[in-house]
Amino acid sequence: MKNKTLFSGTILSLFFFSCQENTKKEEVKTAISQVSEEAIKEIPEFTKGIEITHKKSAFMSHEVVGYDLIVQFGGKEYLAARFTQTVSGSKIKMERTNGEIVIYDGKDVFTNKQDANLPKDRFDIFTWPYFVTIPYKLNDNGTIWSNFQDKPFYETTAHTGKLSFEANIGDAPDDWYIVYKDDANYLIGAAYIVSFGKGKEAAEKEPHAVKYTNFSEVDGIPFAKDWTYHMWTNETGFGEKIGTATLSNITFLKTNDSLFSKPKNAIVVPLK
Repeated sequence: MKNKTLFSGTILSLFFFSCQENTKKEEVKTAISQVSEEAIKEIPEFTKGIEITHKKSAFMSHEVVGYDLIVQFGGKEYLAARFTQTVSGSKIKMERTNGEIVIYDGKDVFTNKQDANLPKDRFDIFTWPYFVTIPYKLNDNGTIWSNFQDKPFYETTAHTGKLSFEANIGDAPDDWYIVYKDDANYLIGAAYIVSFGKGKEAAEKEPHAVKYTNFSEVDGIPFAKDWTYHMWTNETGFGEKIGTATLSNITFLKTNDSLFSKPKNAIVVPLK
């Protein structure tokens, strides 16, 4: 009886051991499958050309990029600031000409001004760097591409694709872009909606677009120095000009521990 019990216990132990091994193998197999699916996620041909022309590999080989940006709407200055950011956009510093410093440290947004316009700060520190670096953000995590087609672009035709985002990506995952590129794969424009602070339904009633011109190289990397902002519809494309922007003083530099440290007496800029 004792031997029979021992034998049964041994069989039972082997059974559970076998089950555990099979479970582990299945878990490993699933993990490998998931990694494989991520690894072979197809990058659209539409964006490959843009990344090559805009020298994405060269841009991403740097650590930090800095630039001055002046934006005007309705003939009035909306923004004048020096931006410094990691090339991935994981950290950003915005230094307004009025002395305000806004920092995104990779987690939170801070300002050194107690009387700052907090919603505007939150919008500006993410929106304008995106417009500057959009050729390098086309295949970020959570990007979704669709609707590849040619559309009228002034006196010519441009290749376009629609960029949207998975849920919970950034401050405004409901935003979308219609990206325009020419035959040389320069990103020459983008229609878009701004859902931040008003929602997708309201934003889609008045989409806008940015047109990029005057490309010049910094360390062999092309940047559009002059932009114009326009009203836009899917039927008629770029319409009335409503604003301008000028990009200048572009430099690449190394990062350091203090570059993106929050300012003294900083206050948090909340999402809402």
